Amino acid sequence: MVAILRGGRPERRGREPGMNIVITGAGGQLGEDILRLLTRTRNWRVSGYQRKDWDLTNAGKTLQVIGTEQPDAVIHCAAFTDVDRCETFPREAFRVNARATRDLAAACQRHGAKLIYISTDYVFDGKKTTGYTEEDLPSPINAYGKTKWIGEQWVKRLCSDHLILRTAWVYGNYGRNFVSAILRKAEKGEPLSVVDDQVGCPTYTVDLAEQVRNLLETSLTGVIHTAGSGRCSWYEFAASILKRAGFRGNRLERISSRQLKREAVRPDVSVLRSIRLEENGLERLPHWKEGLNRYFMDREEGKDDDRRRCL
Repeated sequence: MVAILRGGRPERRGREPGMNIVITGAGGQLGEDILRLLTRTRNWRVSGYQRKDWDLTNAGKTLQVIGTEQPDAVIHCAAFTDVDRCETFPREAFRVNARATRDLAAACQRHGAKLIYISTDYVFDGKKTTGYTEEDLPSPINAYGKTKWIGEQWVKRLCSDHLILRTAWVYGNYGRNFVSAILRKAEKGEPLSVVDDQVGCPTYTVDLAEQVRNLLETSLTGVIHTAGSGRCSWYEFAASILKRAGFRGNRLERISSRQLKREAVRPDVSVLRSIRLEENGLERLPHWKEGLNRYFMDREEGKDDDRRRCL
């Protein structure tokens, strides 16, 4: 899937058999879906690494893995993503999100691999009500966003062939996330208090994984925003989850961010807009409501068997 940019659009063409892909964080909710999708893609060789297999904070191990695998591309999904714990343990957040990314970027450059770095809407301060494009300057307001932004800068400096994908409000079939938390509480009949003053773009990991595959088939580099289309508050998202799941009568209360009293402050507006996808003739992800419906359809069809762990 080597591509050449002509006329501002990525032209796709076949690549010789045996494209070699390495995925970090393959046990996480996004990494798992990317791994499953790419292993079904043509005849690519795909290797997924979890933390127990590869400690990314060990620079020597990183060089060893990349040197042994000799990948065409590395999809870097591994990160310290617990926003409140990042605030409590900023050094650990820096070690995982920034320094380990620096070492991986250097290893990719050394061995000629493309680095696809999964980043976040939290690199922005949330003050721009119309949402953020790739042209906006990051200004993170919490430790998670700051360390991911530092990671972005290392990727740009150290790996010439890179693609930074910023996404937002990710949920999927594996691990814990907002959707699974809402469903667990609803199952137990617990009251639900959800903030209504933070707005963003919910993104289903299966949709995002498909976008990653599409982008792998192009030669695009730099920064690209890709998240569920549209926007909603966490409260609106929770209400849609409950409605789609068929819950009736569950108490859903609107609260403010101040009432929630979390360790890390969140951006008020986490809406990601993409100029670059449109410029290059690539489709945006589906509307967040379509993504949520697809999530439930996948659950109802029993897709992805006993490894589904969301409830």
